[in-house]
Amino acid sequence: MGRKSLEVMVGITVVIFLVASLSAAAWAAEITLKLGHPAPPGPSSHDVGAKKLAELIATNTAGKVEVKVFGNSQFGSLQEHFAQLKTGAIDLFVEDACAGFLVEPEPKNFIVTMFPYVFDSQDQVKRFYRSDLAKSMIAKIEKAAEIKFLGYIGDRGPRSFSSTNKRITTPDEMKGLKLRVPAVPPFVAAYKSWGATPTPIDAKDVYTSIKSGMVEGMDMDIATLYASKWYEIQKYFVAINYMRSGLACYVSAKRWNSLSQELQAALLKSAQQTETYLSEFTAQQIVDAEKGITQAGLEIIRPDLKPWMALAEKEVRNNEGKLYEAGIYDKIKALK
Repeated sequence: MGRKSLEVMVGITVVIFLVASLSAAAWAAEITLKLGHPAPPGPSSHDVGAKKLAELIATNTAGKVEVKVFGNSQFGSLQEHFAQLKTGAIDLFVEDACAGFLVEPEPKNFIVTMFPYVFDSQDQVKRFYRSDLAKSMIAKIEKAAEIKFLGYIGDRGPRSFSSTNKRITTPDEMKGLKLRVPAVPPFVAAYKSWGATPTPIDAKDVYTSIKSGMVEGMDMDIATLYASKWYEIQKYFVAINYMRSGLACYVSAKRWNSLSQELQAALLKSAQQTETYLSEFTAQQIVDAEKGITQAGLEIIRPDLKPWMALAEKEVRNNEGKLYEAGIYDKIKALK
């Protein structure tokens, strides 16, 4: 190779390097945000939703904002995530939309959204979060916790329960059934009203607890049951679909107030786009789970919901004026 040719090649290489460097600089993030969520990496609604939101924020801000996702409770418990949002140690938190009750001053009106059959469908869930009623309830949480509710970012599968050996179609058949139920007061109250014996067990101990007979089933949604392969040690899935919800993204108020109106608008747009994507993802997950566990031999039972709903509503009424203000439940049910 002649000297002249070599000089030309070196010159071309330098130009390519400079163009690449300038391009990278043009797209380099000006702001980096830390996002936490409690779920492990994989096909969970938390992880899928968080990563899609991060992707959309990068796109909608033309690369000015980068979101780094930290799942698997790397920032601690749900309460610790909220505490770090308040101080600005983290910027974003993806968790169930109803989790705001954890940082809500008394009366904790938002806890009513966790009671059975408050919502009849995912459409009603979304109508609620778009309503003036929800906005006023959320405003109380935002002010107290120093956070911004970025938006509802997608559906979760409705909660039901599975059983190891007992085929159940009515609450009367639940008497004495030992079920692993999260230690969430509305969930525990519901299962007690249906005659079961709710038993709090750490997620890591569920498998051995079922195999040993300590519990005879568990509360969860069908997509989680399928993904975790619990169908290998369960025979029935009772689709009572008693608790419907979705994921939300919360933002540190300190960080939110530091952003330009242009970037705030981009984040709000990203949350709306994530909701469309994640809700479709969740719907397909449910279809795949129903097919998968049926093929694996687990029976899906779809009981008449009227007796379950009647007993659950008694629990809702019993807690009015105690856990939450009287009248909130009726206002939610009246949303059209």
